[in-house]
Amino acid sequence: MIMKYVVKQTIEMPARVIMSAMQLAVSLLIALLLTTNVSATEFDSVTLSEISQNKEAPIQQRVAATMELGNISDQNAIIAIGRATRDDAIELRRAAIFAVEHWQPSARWDIISPLLNDAVESVRFEAALAVVTLWPLLNEGQRQVLDEQIEAYMLALPDDNAALAQRAYLYRVRGDYEQAEIVFTVVLNRHTGNNDNFMYLEYVELLKATDRNQQAITLLEEVVQTQITQQGAASSELYFSLGLAHYREKNSSAAIANIKLAHELNNQDAQVSYTLALLTKAQEPMAAVELLSQAYQVNPQPKYLYSLCELQLQQGIDASACLSDLRLLIPEQIVDDLVLSVK
Repeated sequence: MIMKYVVKQTIEMPARVIMSAMQLAVSLLIALLLTTNVSATEFDSVTLSEISQNKEAPIQQRVAATMELGNISDQNAIIAIGRATRDDAIELRRAAIFAVEHWQPSARWDIISPLLNDAVESVRFEAALAVVTLWPLLNEGQRQVLDEQIEAYMLALPDDNAALAQRAYLYRVRGDYEQAEIVFTVVLNRHTGNNDNFMYLEYVELLKATDRNQQAITLLEEVVQTQITQQGAASSELYFSLGLAHYREKNSSAAIANIKLAHELNNQDAQVSYTLALLTKAQEPMAAVELLSQAYQVNPQPKYLYSLCELQLQQGIDASACLSDLRLLIPEQIVDDLVLSVK
């Protein structure tokens, strides 16, 4: 069995990429929601695998089953998703990409990398964007294959600010900080507003990568204040990024204060709820339990459920239901080790 999940608690900013195929992602999620409750808690991996591979089933159901299989760690899921990458239906190949977005890097690469040679250009681009964050872990041969598609994708981008910001992102994640800085200089010089959160968030990631965290804090505070002045409120994403920047500077109180503001503005962001729970669980464990439960309800990733079970065990709360659900998603040995570690 391939170990897909690295179950660890991390406080970090997820990669935020504006994809040319964003409408596709939305349509896939809508398809997932519209199908009849295709979920790991109601169907086992055998049933989901059968739905995913059944060419007579409606494509929406096959897409939903394939994406849900990404939340299950067993051989049936791995085989079915692997077959989805070779399916004649483009929707299935794309669903496989989204299904494995939270898998362990090596397993994610194994599933997605064949799609870098897909016959359809948009699928090749989506595959490239899905694995570009693995760049530091790849060997030269793997980088060469990926780089070809990333360069082709960048050539296809328009010349607006959003596209330039994405170019800078793609340079940054591949370690070309100098070129990323050049592109951001162009973007910032031509930019006149303060509402392009993606641009500022990406620039903050570049500042973080180049050890300019204090500059990132200054920039974010300026943008937040400008948005408050102009609109009466600032973006949840900006507060979250500012909180993480303070966390990197070991300013715990400022980090928690800003991430709490982010959560107040948007309690449907699972990463914000999860991060706030990790930062506050020592002082407010019961509130952290609620935050982790909320994170998992919004986005049922195994790491959220694992952290919820762990905290329930630590606080002496009945975790039997939580652990039962967790056993459906990750290998039983990991769950057993968790229970033993808390005793």
